[in-house]
Amino acid sequence: MKKLLLSSSLATIVVMALNFGFKIYFSHKIDKNALAIFYTFMDIVSVVLMFFSGFKDSLVKAYDEGEFERVFSWYLLVFLGGIVFSLGVVGVFYSALGIAAPFVYFAVITLANSVVVFVSYANAAHKNYRVMLFENLAATLGLIVSYFVLESFFSGFFLLFYSFLGSMTVRLVYLMVLRNFKLQFLSSRFDASVQLFLKNTLYSSLMYFFSGLFISSSSIVLLKLYNDANVLGDFQVVVKSIFFSLVAVFVFPLNTYLFPEISKFMSQKSFDVVKSLERKIFRYLGVFFVFLLGATFFTKFAISLVFPPTYVQSYKMLNAMLPFLPFIAYTTFALNIIKGANRFAWALIVRVIGSVVFFITISLLYLLDFDARYIVVALDAAFVSMAGVSLYFRRRLL
Repeated sequence: MKKLLLSSSLATIVVMALNFGFKIYFSHKIDKNALAIFYTFMDIVSVVLMFFSGFKDSLVKAYDEGEFERVFSWYLLVFLGGIVFSLGVVGVFYSALGIAAPFVYFAVITLANSVVVFVSYANAAHKNYRVMLFENLAATLGLIVSYFVLESFFSGFFLLFYSFLGSMTVRLVYLMVLRNFKLQFLSSRFDASVQLFLKNTLYSSLMYFFSGLFISSSSIVLLKLYNDANVLGDFQVVVKSIFFSLVAVFVFPLNTYLFPEISKFMSQKSFDVVKSLERKIFRYLGVFFVFLLGATFFTKFAISLVFPPTYVQSYKMLNAMLPFLPFIAYTTFALNIIKGANRFAWALIVRVIGSVVFFITISLLYLLDFDARYIVVALDAAFVSMAGVSLYFRRRLL
């Protein structure tokens, strides 16, 4: 497991380095406002797909319990049917979101992304770690190649749109060629195992939805509530790029690769093994916290070195968020234990509380006339609240 996590982190570092380097390139080649709008557009796509993220965890549990083939047809029906329904709901409100792009573009990229995610989750349930390890790398290379092929034909928002569509196509081909399972759509009755699968999916999906809701909607808040395009550009292009690249490197592997193992340990009632893992995680997070505090002294120099001058003030927002990253990491680990014990409703409560704390905090800051950059304080409050609640629930289980 340690070797797998290390390999995952190294692969993620490569992917994040390529993505971050390419985003720096974007900041020099594409107008700041166009970049900010495009990434806000993609945030809305992410919010839709996050509502279906729970299928990944529930499929892992179904596979561990030998129920994967029985629930797969229900997975197809509910996932794709839900995507189409969500597109209809978003379509009603799309024009009010202030995105300068026709709804058809949103529908196309959402449907393309949903097909990729559908296959990716099925692959993850089968624990095909070698394919999972390089899945994002395939998507990143597809993005880079697509961009340079298409830049002679498109510009601005539409160049980014078609480049990301190309990236999704490459990722889907990669997954379909290297998958280790068959797409068998067997009929299955709506029995107790299917009901448990869908219940776990609902709780887990709501958990991911509320987790991503406040993060993705933060850009919409900046756009609609504050109408500050400059801060939105700083947040989308620099702050989120750096902060969530670190999340991808140091936090996502805890869920992608640890959850299947913790789920197995919890099913086997190997609680001592889980507690041992937790002690190691605490040591890891202590070192991580010290590293992040030290990094805050260098952010202004690093940003001014690689980004255009118009982005340099973003270091203040980034410094306010960096020390709180270990709280996200612990929340992720604790939720693995909670979900492994089939307490998906508890995991949902953790994420709902995080979203509620964010929206209450940002509302208070807005009413007290704090400027747009203080949105990071609301995010930090959400991170801390989720870590505290997840720790409480974890102690109730072990």
